[in-house]
Amino acid sequence: MTEYTISLQAYAKAVLHCAKYPWATVHGLFLAEKKDGKVRMVDAIPLAHNWTQLTPMFDVALQQAQVYAKTKGWSIGGYYVAYEDTETTQLSASGTLLARAVSAGSEGVVAFVIDAKKLGPGSAQPGLVPYLNVDSQWKEQSGAFSGAKSKGGAATFVLENNRVLASTLKLVAERADIGIHDFDEHLDDVTLDWLQNNALSERIRTA
Repeated sequence: MTEYTISLQAYAKAVLHCAKYPWATVHGLFLAEKKDGKVRMVDAIPLAHNWTQLTPMFDVALQQAQVYAKTKGWSIGGYYVAYEDTETTQLSASGTLLARAVSAGSEGVVAFVIDAKKLGPGSAQPGLVPYLNVDSQWKEQSGAFSGAKSKGGAATFVLENNRVLASTLKLVAERADIGIHDFDEHLDDVTLDWLQNNALSERIRTA
């Protein structure tokens, strides 16, 4: 059984990406450290808010992300998507194709749908709905983040500490999303740091 831990850096960047483009479907990647059956999502790379299909642009972004991850000793551990329709927590057909493309280069990749309804101050649960590739199908992991193993016993999901949700809410309230840049923006302005988002990373570390 694999244990997946979500760091503040990874969770906050994914949520801030979603917060920056609330009118759009956004997607990105989680970078992971893997050791002894445990996977820690250490960071996130925001990909897009303009396109949601498997395209040559996605391939280019994924390849660059894989190269960057390798320089850190990490790998691609997850794919995340937040849909324009905030009621949607099911992985769509296009999301499935993108998740499949991500998992082709890494084992144990998790697809996460961001549940916008759980991102507000009244929620005590992470706004992530995980899907694992089981028998060539992406299946929702019920009971995720509940402190118990997910249905089928394939995995457990936890946040790295009890600060993750509160710190992320604080960053959203402070409009830290202004400082996150995705690959779409990088295509318009190549000076924008979409792989590391270093300035934002430092802000998250001190949140």
